[in-house]
Amino acid sequence: MDEEEYPENAWTYFALCGEPTLSEGLRFAKDLIIANVILRLTVQFIPLPHNVRHSVCMVIGSFLLYYSIGPAFIWTVGLTTAAYILLILLSFITRKWRGLVMSIAVIGFLISCEIYVLNPKMWQQIRGIQMIAAMKIISVAIEMDREIFKSMINPVEFGGYIFCPANCILGPWISFHTYSKYLGVRFLCQRWIKIITVNLCMSMLYLVLSNCVIPWYIDDESSKWLVAYRDAQAFRMSHYFVSSLSIVSMVSAGFGLTNDCHCELQVTKPLFIELPRSLVQVVIYWNIPMHQWLKNYVFKSSQPYGHFAAIFTTYAVSSLLHGVNFQFSAVLLSIGTFSYIEYNLRYKVASALEVCCLAHPCIKQCEHKHKKNSVLAIITNAVFSIITIIHLAYLGVMFEASFSVQESGYSYFHTISKWENLNYFSHGFAAFMYVIYLMM
Repeated sequence: MDEEEYPENAWTYFALCGEPTLSEGLRFAKDLIIANVILRLTVQFIPLPHNVRHSVCMVIGSFLLYYSIGPAFIWTVGLTTAAYILLILLSFITRKWRGLVMSIAVIGFLISCEIYVLNPKMWQQIRGIQMIAAMKIISVAIEMDREIFKSMINPVEFGGYIFCPANCILGPWISFHTYSKYLGVRFLCQRWIKIITVNLCMSMLYLVLSNCVIPWYIDDESSKWLVAYRDAQAFRMSHYFVSSLSIVSMVSAGFGLTNDCHCELQVTKPLFIELPRSLVQVVIYWNIPMHQWLKNYVFKSSQPYGHFAAIFTTYAVSSLLHGVNFQFSAVLLSIGTFSYIEYNLRYKVASALEVCCLAHPCIKQCEHKHKKNSVLAIITNAVFSIITIIHLAYLGVMFEASFSVQESGYSYFHTISKWENLNYFSHGFAAFMYVIYLMM
């Protein structure tokens, strides 16, 4: 192919791929925006009693869910209803173990549905929705144990929180008190429309990058590591698309905004993931609200049993919330192991060399001899950044698959074959880093 033909074919490819991709993305975004703008205008201009506001939120969210996933919507209704009944019963029995019992019951319900009840296609359709609902339910139960609520929340408040159209489909998770606060926020400004438009454009850009651009610029004939990086990056871009669109959904409902119309909501930080300082940083910025949920409700609750036990429990719960899926479990537990090893190794390297190379950036008044702008610090951090990028390619490669595989879920053999093709490099390298850590 000569140079004159190439741009024409490239533009043809982008037109054929980009147009339907944008069309489908905007169609989905339109439904979210309409439902949430209706909610915002209703609570903004009509003086409604407390319970009526929650009822409106629940009704609009229920219609949005039914319109988006059809009859499968009944499984979210079933989970919510059963959870509230169990929460009432537990409140009569104990005021200490509601969080633990509810966590086991909700996760058990999700696992049972996936294994015994729902077909794989339907489960993949509602998995994310059920996970968001589960996180909300568990957070309410744990906060009741911590006596954050002055009284038992009523069914309307509970239903409004679970079915809130701002985050019942894409997330992000927010606490009940944050939800109630945002529902009462009143504002009217042009910045609201600007924030929606900017995030909508960003989400569509990430969608086109994921579906059209990234699969094009590295072909299948490249080295296996380049192909792995390509597939992992395409998956990350799809995550940024969902994260940006979730902000669109939230802001359309007026959630995440202050009374002076400033957006205080962050879901992910792509720059800190694409150019990472550490794997620990990637874990934090991949999904900031979920990281906060895991930290506040899982890590802190299990911390009395030891630091490693708390980390393991946190990643185990995160894995179970995603369902009985070897792929997710293998990736999440691998990330937990890799980040734990990296965190401790960097601490020892920083102490031995007196250099600012911890997993988190040092504070300005740190005691290290070689500060963050020194040559040694730059080189050391660059090495760890390259290692993290390799880990991300290795861990993210199995999320690339044909549509039929994504629709029915990933199998054990799919995950193993992807890592086997890369010679289990990251697992072996993590073991090597752990040996170095023990020797220092």
